[in-house]
Amino acid sequence: MIKTKIPVRFNDCDAMGHVNNAVYYTYFEEGKREIFRWFTPTMDLNDWRVIVASTHCDYIQEINYDEELTIYTWISTISRSSFDVEHAISGTNGIWHARGRVTLIGYDYKEKKVMPLTEAIKGILKQHQDVPEGVPALRQIRIAEKSED
Repeated sequence: MIKTKIPVRFNDCDAMGHVNNAVYYTYFEEGKREIFRWFTPTMDLNDWRVIVASTHCDYIQEINYDEELTIYTWISTISRSSFDVEHAISGTNGIWHARGRVTLIGYDYKEKKVMPLTEAIKGILKQHQDVPEGVPALRQIRIAEKSED
């Protein structure tokens, strides 16, 4: 598990007085910085090796300005060419603010094709599968059923 501390900036907040929903994804991205480094140690965008396949966020409790946040990041599943990264955002008061998941795929941007994860990368990912204590479960995504007219 990776822990990242982030202060809430004034410009993270919207007209409603709390952190804007889109900013949560930026917080999650900061939590993935170390993971990006495993794939691209130089952080050179010309050599980037992962791409986002899907992302999800559950908003649990609003976040307000001047709060210190901890972003918990861990790996939940690993497959041949992709893996799921899960996140949880907690405030200094111990309240869980959000949960998220992103599926990342090994990707060759020059060839425009999916790349299998190397055994070395899988080994690193496996070392980061601890889940924070007390973290709320992700909500189930509902699939809409076709209505018959």
